[in-house]
Amino acid sequence: MSKRPKNWKRGLRNVVLRWSVLLGITAFILWSTGCMERMFYYPERGPTPITEAPSGSEAVEFQSADGTNLFGWFIPARGATTAQDRRTHPTILHVHGNAGNILSHAYFTEHLPPAGFNVFIFDFRGYGQSEGTAHHREGLIADTSAALDALLQRDDVDPARIGVYGQSLGGALALNVMADRPEIRCGVFESAFASWREVAASAVGGDPPFFAASWLATICVPDQLRPIDAITRIDRPMLLLQGNLDTIVPVSHGRRLESASNGHARLIVLHGGGHNTLRNSNPEIDRETIDFLREHLGADQ
Repeated sequence: MSKRPKNWKRGLRNVVLRWSVLLGITAFILWSTGCMERMFYYPERGPTPITEAPSGSEAVEFQSADGTNLFGWFIPARGATTAQDRRTHPTILHVHGNAGNILSHAYFTEHLPPAGFNVFIFDFRGYGQSEGTAHHREGLIADTSAALDALLQRDDVDPARIGVYGQSLGGALALNVMADRPEIRCGVFESAFASWREVAASAVGGDPPFFAASWLATICVPDQLRPIDAITRIDRPMLLLQGNLDTIVPVSHGRRLESASNGHARLIVLHGGGHNTLRNSNPEIDRETIDFLREHLGADQ
């Protein structure tokens, strides 16, 4: 039987030390350059023509605070053909999720215009035909706030009847904006997460061979502007929707958001629901959402 070299323990320590130093340097580089957060976003660039929106919709161009040009669709409530008609209806700011652009996300609120709501859906920087690049959450939060400003400047929007719908990443962004902008009277948040760092770590998994990536996510993804901190500052009604089979944002995130809301948020756990498929697996959420928004904003029956 062959024997281990006498210095095998020293060699193992050296290997462990080298890998620890390498991972530490990698973590510092990713953290300091923001590379890890850039990997968080999955935008799809390309034209989003208004011809793809429901009939009567309007293409809207506006600017974020730093001058980045952004693009969206204003979709009026069904039958609201004039500015005066549209102003009699509440308006929902749709802050969409991560991958894709407004072409693939308009689906999530398509049931609202027939129920008497105007909807404004827009693309963040780097998404669709909006300019810029999605590097940091601060820029996307600024874009969301700018979209609210664009609504408030319209003469066909009642500024006292604006709500927000945020899905996944959009929920995290919208919670931060709602915390600072009292113009948003209520919010629906579908599959929103409580912590940027935690959702990044859970997305890559903690088992081999992904434990190193999970560790890097925990170390490298900054966690400022956490949605769970934002929700503690909101004193207006919120509805949280979460699927119990969501593998991207575990249902525990929704429970923690509800607990942190000081009684202003109500969580509905949808059994059998995943992350992007709640309207398919649990179609009752359409009625839940409409009833909630009508209660707090009013809308035609």
